[in-house]
Amino acid sequence: MARLTGVIIITSVYSYAYNKRKVRLCMVSGKHTDNRIKKNCPMLDKPESGVKCVITNDRFDCLRKVGEELSDLTVLGPEDLAAAASSREFNILVTNELKFFPEEKYQYQIIALFRTTSGIQDLRDVRGKKFCHPGYESAIDWTPVLATYFENTIIEKECDPNKTLIENRVAAASKFFGAACMPGPWTTDTNLDSKLKSRYRNLCAICDNPAGCYSDDKYHGRIGAVMCLADGIGDVAWVRIADAQEYFRTQGINKGDYRYLCYDGTTRSMQTEEPCPWIAKPWPVVVTNSNQNEKVFNLMMTLDTQNVPWHGALVRLLENYHLAQINRDDSGTPGDYLRRVPGFLSANTHTPCKPSRTIQWCVSSNVEQRKCMWLRQALSVYGDEPNLSCIARTSRMACMEAVTQQEAELFVIRPDEELVAKQKGLKRVVHVFTNKIEDVNKVAAVVRRDSKINNLEQLRGLKACFTGYQTIGWNAFVSIMRNMSGSNWDPLDIKAVSNFFKESCVPGLKENSFKIHTFPSNLYSLCKEGAEYKDETSAFRCLVNGGGDVAFISPDTVKKNTGNQNQQTWAHGLKGSDFKPICFKESDPDSCFLTWTTLGSVMVNQNISSIRFEEIYSTLLEMDQLFGKTYNGQTPAFLLYGSYDGNHSIIFPKQTQHLQSDISHVHLDRSYVQIIEDLITNPPQSSARKLHFDLLQLCLMCIVLSIINRVMNQ
Repeated sequence: MARLTGVIIITSVYSYAYNKRKVRLCMVSGKHTDNRIKKNCPMLDKPESGVKCVITNDRFDCLRKVGEELSDLTVLGPEDLAAAASSREFNILVTNELKFFPEEKYQYQIIALFRTTSGIQDLRDVRGKKFCHPGYESAIDWTPVLATYFENTIIEKECDPNKTLIENRVAAASKFFGAACMPGPWTTDTNLDSKLKSRYRNLCAICDNPAGCYSDDKYHGRIGAVMCLADGIGDVAWVRIADAQEYFRTQGINKGDYRYLCYDGTTRSMQTEEPCPWIAKPWPVVVTNSNQNEKVFNLMMTLDTQNVPWHGALVRLLENYHLAQINRDDSGTPGDYLRRVPGFLSANTHTPCKPSRTIQWCVSSNVEQRKCMWLRQALSVYGDEPNLSCIARTSRMACMEAVTQQEAELFVIRPDEELVAKQKGLKRVVHVFTNKIEDVNKVAAVVRRDSKINNLEQLRGLKACFTGYQTIGWNAFVSIMRNMSGSNWDPLDIKAVSNFFKESCVPGLKENSFKIHTFPSNLYSLCKEGAEYKDETSAFRCLVNGGGDVAFISPDTVKKNTGNQNQQTWAHGLKGSDFKPICFKESDPDSCFLTWTTLGSVMVNQNISSIRFEEIYSTLLEMDQLFGKTYNGQTPAFLLYGSYDGNHSIIFPKQTQHLQSDISHVHLDRSYVQIIEDLITNPPQSSARKLHFDLLQLCLMCIVLSIINRVMNQ
C-alpha cells in the first residue's frame, strides 16, 4: 500500500510539473521574422509567461519538432500542412486558422470563368478555345500545384519519353487549346523556356506581346488574366474569384456576359449564382501534437479574452493575423482539415508517367537520407516534377560507384572528389556556388612567414605536407609544375613529386599494402607514426610541428587554427601572421593561390540522355529557386542549403548560395575545373599505371622470345 501511495505521489508531482511546463512555440528565423523574434521572445522568457520560443531555420523543421514533441505548437502554411497530411510519422492536430481577413473562409478561391459568346456549354467545349492564364512562376501564395490544376484536370497527361515532363505538359496544352496567353517563364531554365516558347507559339499567340510572352506582358498576372478575358481576347480564364468580381465591378463590366465553368462540367451565371471554385488556398494554421492539444487549444481560446502582456507578444509572433478558433468538433489532423478545402488535396495527388521519371538521388549517410526524404516531400507539395527518390549507400565512394553503374542518377560531390568522379565516367550538371568571392575555396602553398621561399621552384629539395594523393593540392601542384617545367617534369606524377621533395607526408599511401611497393617511401616518410592524417588541419599541423616546409592547404585553414581559434596544445600561440602563401606575383596579393574551386558539383553519368540531362538540370534550378537562399513569403518552408536537425553541410555545403551551370562570371585564374580538364585530357602517369604498362611490356617480350625460340627449334 505504501509503495502504491508513493507511485501516486510521484505521478501527481510529474503531472503537476508537466502541466506547469511552458508551452514551446517553434519559430522560424528569417529576414522577415528576426526582428519580431528579437522583440517578443524575451517577453515570453519571463516567469509569468506560459510560453517560450524554440528557434529553428525552416517550417518543415518546426513541423518535425512538433511531431517529435520537441516543441508544442507552430504555424504551418498550406503546403506544409499538405506535407504533414502525407506523412504518417507524426500525430499532429490543427487548432486555429490565422486569417488576414476574418470574414473570409479561405485565402482565395480559383475559378474557370468564360464568356457566354464563346460557345462553351460544358467542359468538353473548352478544347480548341482561347485560354487566359496568369502565369506559372512561383510567388508568395502561388505554386505550380495551383497554377496547373485546371489543365491537369481537363487535359490528358502526355508522357512522351523523347520530351521532358515540362515539355510534355506544354505540348499537351498546345494541342488542347486553339490559342492562349500563358505569359512569364514556363520553367526556371531560361534556355529551355525560350525553346518551348519558340516551339509552341500558340500558347503565347493572344498575349499583348506574343513574340516575347514575358512577365511584363499586359495580360500577365492575376489581373492580367481577367483583363485578357474581359478585353475579348480569350474565351476562358483561370482566375481568382475576388479578382474577377472586383475588376468587373470597378470597370462596370456586365457580369451577365460571363459564366462560371464548374468542376462537375456544369455552368453557373456570374450575375445571379454562387461561384463554383475548382480549388481554394487555405489560411495558415496553428498546429500542435496530440499530447498538447488540450493545453494549446485552451491557450488559444484565452488570447483575445485576457489582458495579459505576454499574450500580446505571442499574438505578434503568430504573424499578426486574426486568430480564428476552429470548432472543437472540427479540430482534427492535417488531412481532416484539408479535405474540407475544395480541390487542395486532389491537386497534390500526381499521376506519374510510366516508365517512371523519378530522379534517383544518391545519399551517403542516414542524416542525408532523412533530409533528402523531406526535400522529396517539399518538391511534391509545391508541384515540382519529376519526383525524387533517395538512394542510400554506405559511403561517398559507393555513391559515385552507384552513379557510374546507373543504380542512381546524381550525387553531390566535393571538390576533392572531382577527379575521381571524372575518372569514373561522371559529368557535371551544375556547380555548387557561393555568391561571395571571399568564400570561394582557394588552395595555396603555405609556408612560414620567416622562410625565404617566394616561388614554387624554391620548394625543390624541401619537405611537403599534402592532404592526400590526387587531392586538390596535389593535383594543382602537379599540373602547375608540369606546365612550368615542360619536359623536365617526369610524366610519372609519383616519381616527379618524389624527386622534387626531399620528404613528404601524403596520407593514405603508407597504409595501402599495394601502393607501398610502388610509391617511393619518401612520399610518406614525413607522416609521424601513430598520428591521424585526415584533413587540412592535419596537413597544417604537419607544417607547424611535423617538420614540413610547405603545406598545400586553404588559407582559411590557417585562420581556423591560429589566433586562439584552435584550443589544442599544438596550436597554442600560433598567429596568422606567422604564415604566408606563395604568390605567383609578389606584388599581387590576388595571385597567392594555386587554384580555386567551387563548393562542389552535382554529377550524373556521362552516358545520360540529353533529354534526361535537361530534365534533371531544370529540376535542380527549380529546386534552387523554391528552397534556396532566396525564398517567397515570411519564412522558408524548407532550406535546401540550411542545417538539418542541427547538422551543417548535409548534402550541400553550408556556404552554398545557389546552383549554376558555368563559372565564367568568376574572374580568377587557375580554376580547378581547368586543372581537372588538363589532367583528364593529358593525364600524368600514376605508378600503378606505370607498373601495369611495365608488366604488359614484359609479357609482350616474353611472347616474342617464346615465338623466336619456337622458330629456332624448328
